[in-house]
Amino acid sequence: MAFTIKRIIDGKTYNTETATHLSGFDQDNGPYEYGEHLYQNRLGVFFVAKYRSAGDEEDYARIEPLTPDLAQAWLEKYAGWRTDLIEKLFGEMPEAGAAEVKYTLRMPESLRERLADRAKANGQSLNAWIIRCLESCAAEGAPQAPSSEPVGTSVKTR
Repeated sequence: MAFTIKRIIDGKTYNTETATHLSGFDQDNGPYEYGEHLYQNRLGVFFVAKYRSAGDEEDYARIEPLTPDLAQAWLEKYAGWRTDLIEKLFGEMPEAGAAEVKYTLRMPESLRERLADRAKANGQSLNAWIIRCLESCAAEGAPQAPSSEPVGTSVKTR
């Protein structure tokens, strides 16, 4: 981007010189140049810097703060091929398909560490590895869960 833009919005400074440039584009549309670029400042705040330059009264250089959801949507729209960047900023994206739900699972730390080691050895995130294990257990024909009856107990009747 040929422009440096610094603005104060709601008492906060947004500066393209001090923020990290994530992605963007410039277009030369004949009589004018236009561009949009996504930035993230050192505190993790996202903003888009937009400009139009033709040497007339319609020129502008502005900054628009973005929520993380809007920043993700901007990246998906204008730089969807940058999957590495999108997942670095917003986490691993789910496969296309059925909706997902969030579930909190409590387990011993030692089990989590063993699972994390297996996931790492397989080149997967812990979440992806656990999902794979659960899918395998839930597959048709998979062994059934063990009985909940304690081992070695029996019921005697008279």
